[in-house]
Amino acid sequence: MRTAACAMVLLCILFQGEALKCNFCFSSSSDLCVPTSVQTCSLTQNACGAVILQGPFNRSFRQCMNMAVCQGFITTPGALASCCSTDLCN
Repeated sequence: MRTAACAMVLLCILFQGEALKCNFCFSSSSDLCVPTSVQTCSLTQNACGAVILQGPFNRSFRQCMNMAVCQGFITTPGALASCCSTDLCN
């Protein structure tokens, strides 16, 4: 019982950090949008991304996202993207 209680205390200490916060905006132009608010990321959203989609889509956005998804935009033709993992880095 004592071991379980110690484990619970340790888990609470390890996971008390705050969630990542990212700038948020969306635009229907190929210019990078100006942040309009701050978004608090979920546990699965471990990155802030800034993405410009050019061509027929012509969109830009800044938001929380999963790092793998954000990095996928970097290799997508017609997309310019940056990914980071500190508060308001996008």
